[in-house]
Parts: sequence; C-alpha cells; structure tokens
Amino acid sequence: MWALYLIRVPWFLATGQPERIGISLINKDFILRLAERTGKELAILLGLCKRQEYQEALIYIDDLLLRMSGFTSRSINALSEEMLLKALSPLGILNVEACLWIATMLKAEGQIYEDQGNTNESYYRYLKSLHLFLTALQYEPIEDHAQFSTEIRELLAKLEDYELSDNLKQQIFRYYEYSGQYAKAEDILFELLEIHPANQQIRAQGIAFYERLLAKSGADLLAGQFSRSEVHEGIAQLSQYKS
Repeated sequence: MWALYLIRVPWFLATGQPERIGISLINKDFILRLAERTGKELAILLGLCKRQEYQEALIYIDDLLLRMSGFTSRSINALSEEMLLKALSPLGILNVEACLWIATMLKAEGQIYEDQGNTNESYYRYLKSLHLFLTALQYEPIEDHAQFSTEIRELLAKLEDYELSDNLKQQIFRYYEYSGQYAKAEDILFELLEIHPANQQIRAQGIAFYERLLAKSGADLLAGQFSRSEVHEGIAQLSQYKS
C-alpha cells in the first residue's frame, strides 16, 4: 500500500524556513519500518555482490522496484528527475514510500555499476538517488533514521568531486541547514553566489539563512561548526553581491 501525504506546500517553497509544512496521514513509525525493510533488501543485494553475481543483483533490484513502485529500473532511469517526481505524485501528492524505495535502489544500482568500473552509469544513478532522497526529506524527517541518513551522506561523498546542478546544490544547501551542518551550508551558499553573483534571490536566501542562525544558541552553532562571529562575517560578505 502506498503511503499518502496531504501537503499544502513543501517547506522549501514556503517562506524559506527549513521546516516541513504538511499533514502526514501515516503512522509516525512508518519511516522506521520502511528503513528496516529496505535494509533487509540491501543485505540480500550485498550478498549477491560479494559473490560478484552482479546481473542477478540488477534483476533483483528491477523486480523489487516494479513491486514497490510500479516502475522498472529502465523506465526510472529514462525519466528526468522532474518527470519522475510527477509520476510519483498522483494528484500532486508525493508518494514518499515509492520515492524512498526508488532512491535506495538507484543507489544500490549505482554501487553495482561502480564495482564493475562503469562510473558513467553509477554517476547518473547516484545523482537521481540523491535528488529523490533530498526531495523526500522535504516531506518527512528521514534524516532522523540511520539507514536513510547514511545513504544521503554516502551519496554526497560519492558526488563531491563532480560539478552538480544549481537545483541540486540548492537542495544540498537546505539539507545541510536542516541537519545542523551550518558551515557546509554556507560553503554551498557561496558556491552558488560565485556562479551567480548578481542573483538577488540567492542573496535573499543567504540573508534569511543567517537570520535563522542568529536565533540559534552558541551551542547549536558550535555543533554545526559555526559561531556567531562567523554569522556576522557571512552577512558582511553578502553585501559584496549587491546588484
């Protein structure tokens, strides 16, 4: 059974506050149970890969994707991220369960191709997987569960040497702030500003980001490898990007 969500508007389209706006219609333990289920499937795939049964592992993933999302691997990989999310959002309601299943299995597929030296195939699967995980995070606190938070961290590590799209960088920026990694969020913010120095929307996002940090305690900032003086320095740096 697909999970249902009633969403007024995702938090990233609202006022800039890094919090979710919506009403969950599922049990609060849903994500935990889903993480356990995907973890069991990943254990099976790990066993196949250890025996270098890569084709069998890919067939297993394809069958699992069809059962859990209604889509085959081929159809998923043929769709753009935007079109895939539309397909996962009947009547505009994101199917979070299917989104997370696909994100998890795309990452597993990417690892299989990486293990075989096919970095081109693995790269595109990692990209799409990260995009789906970060989109799901906008609706449900998957970062609070070890299985999914580990998947996101590993994907970020795998893609750190690649140039990413502005859209994905925006998602990563929000993810870092949401997860309390303020120094990393600031790094992404200024990466975007270096590319688009005259973009006042990005600058406005930066101002809102620092205003939220000013409301944090010193301990919270320190945990995010940040400080109040660095917040003020960041605000001063933003003034250099006035149009």
